[in-house]
Amino acid sequence: MFDIVTVFESLIEIVKVVPKTLFLALVILILSFILGAMLTYIQSLNIPVVKQIIAVLQSFLRGTPNVVLLYLVYYSLPLVVTSFLSLFGVGFDPASLNSAAVVIVTFSICYSVFQSEIIRGALHSLDKDQIEAAQSLGYSTSQTLRKVIIPQVMTEALPDTMNAFLIIIKALSLAFLVTVVDIFAQARLVGAQTFSYLEAFVAAALVYWVICGALTYVVNKLENRMRRGYV
Repeated sequence: MFDIVTVFESLIEIVKVVPKTLFLALVILILSFILGAMLTYIQSLNIPVVKQIIAVLQSFLRGTPNVVLLYLVYYSLPLVVTSFLSLFGVGFDPASLNSAAVVIVTFSICYSVFQSEIIRGALHSLDKDQIEAAQSLGYSTSQTLRKVIIPQVMTEALPDTMNAFLIIIKALSLAFLVTVVDIFAQARLVGAQTFSYLEAFVAAALVYWVICGALTYVVNKLENRMRRGYV
């Protein structure tokens, strides 16, 4: 029998891991954005071989499920770190590698592809007339970048970037496979302890819903405020 009291009790336990989940998602978002910006810049150089390598990498990341990539990194990253440190004569125990680091590396690489597309789309939407107007007013390159280009690009990229943030939060439910406890993993643990899986997963769904709703509201307000500056 479904018990609403158990839902609230599960909710209390699940909320405890929300800060950790949001922190992991934020770190992944920032790193994937940086990697995406680097990919965008490298592609803009139009170096034939490099551009083709990046295209193949992007195709691989798009076509491979996150769970497969997570396991690939989980089993290969310790070997890579060990080999790299051995070049400098530094010993490393592969078992000591934090599982959270594996999750951060995996999802940062996965979502860098999507961030690259977001950044490229924002740059293409840039109004070149405003850049020319800034130059005609005597703005330097750095002033044009700081006062015209970056604000407009950020305004265009904000909705999609925040959507990526929400996707990352939900994708972290896979982190339980490598022993990282997020919202979903906590719900599974609570359900196992109380034998009330339905109530625990209902509580988890409510937490996800509230987080996504709150973040969407904040971003909409922020986007409207940023866009008013260019109307």
